[in-house]
Amino acid sequence: MSWALSLPIESLKDSSARHVLLCLANYAGSNGAGAFPSASTLAQDTGLSERTVRYKLDDLEKVGLIQKGNQAIAAVHIDRHDRRPVVYDLQLSRGANPAPRAKRGADDATGCKSQQNGVQPGTERGAAAAPNTSINHQGTEQQLQREISDVIAEQDQAAIEARDDRQRFAMFAGWAPIEKALVDQLAIAGLPAESVTDELFADFKGFFVAKSATVDSPSGWCFRLVKWVKREQVKAAGGQSSAPDFDDSSWADDLGDL
Repeated sequence: MSWALSLPIESLKDSSARHVLLCLANYAGSNGAGAFPSASTLAQDTGLSERTVRYKLDDLEKVGLIQKGNQAIAAVHIDRHDRRPVVYDLQLSRGANPAPRAKRGADDATGCKSQQNGVQPGTERGAAAAPNTSINHQGTEQQLQREISDVIAEQDQAAIEARDDRQRFAMFAGWAPIEKALVDQLAIAGLPAESVTDELFADFKGFFVAKSATVDSPSGWCFRLVKWVKREQVKAAGGQSSAPDFDDSSWADDLGDL
């Protein structure tokens, strides 16, 4: 982030693009690589619309401040190809400021003046690199590798959904509910955990896999699942007079999006 903050105004005059770049840098590694927040996440960070965020990312790529990086990083975290955000690398060599100069007349360790013949050099010989104070959400490179290994070992599904509970998606065959979200919804509905049988769960997924236009968040799908179980119980108890016709799929639209 310190690199993005230090960019001179003339290298990026668009304030909205600069804001997007600052937030993108917040997700990059210490070397500027491997940032892959979704457009919706950047929209929340910046207060801009998702469409504007995408436009500004394109502008940043055109001027050479960012470029597409190793897309396999996002693939490790997110199984579904259509849900993966683009991985970007910051081009730290573009727009970088010269290293800070020593005060005029200051002596270095050899007793020589840093000013030579009245001309101040742009970069002091042997000057230490400026510290990078960016907040790296992915952690250090070593931490990232450990995280990747853990995600692979855990089949990734629960970790993905817990990482961003706001992400909306269509139902798919391999979906598994977040345990806490499902337990909370069952408690609210007054149902025991054993109410969600394998048969009911399979029927629920099969129904909504066929309704690919329906999307919801991880918690929202748990709500829909519990609603499904409760309606099935009413139907089994002979309460069809007050419950929707389960042969008519239009009842599912009444569940609504969270």
